[in-house]
Amino acid sequence: MTDKKAVRRLVLVFDAESGKLSALVDSARKLFRLNGCALCSITHGLAGEKDSWQDCRTELGVTVDYLHSDELSGQIQQIVGDQLPCVLAETKDGLQMLLAPAVLERCRGSVDDFKGRLLTHAAMHDLEISG
Repeated sequence: MTDKKAVRRLVLVFDAESGKLSALVDSARKLFRLNGCALCSITHGLAGEKDSWQDCRTELGVTVDYLHSDELSGQIQQIVGDQLPCVLAETKDGLQMLLAPAVLERCRGSVDDFKGRLLTHAAMHDLEISG
């Protein structure tokens, strides 16, 4: 049996640019059911962060940081490549991909589904998210 590595931080990388205009465009996409960022639809509604996401973030018990496609450092860009949106996990060994875009799409905006997939994929990678 291998020891699980503790996740120190989750980095949610949105397939959207930072800034108020981008947030407005993403809200319009949600309103008109156009293709938008699958991760945005999990964490945010039309009026900002979803209450259910805020509760989930607290339950996870780890730091959660947000990055947008125009905010990626060289190291994170190398890990992410064209896999946007995604979720990265940081352990003592560094950052690694945890959830790829296809997994986030399957959540269909559900915070509960996201949490279940997050914990399942963490276990599959021998990672532990304490919460």
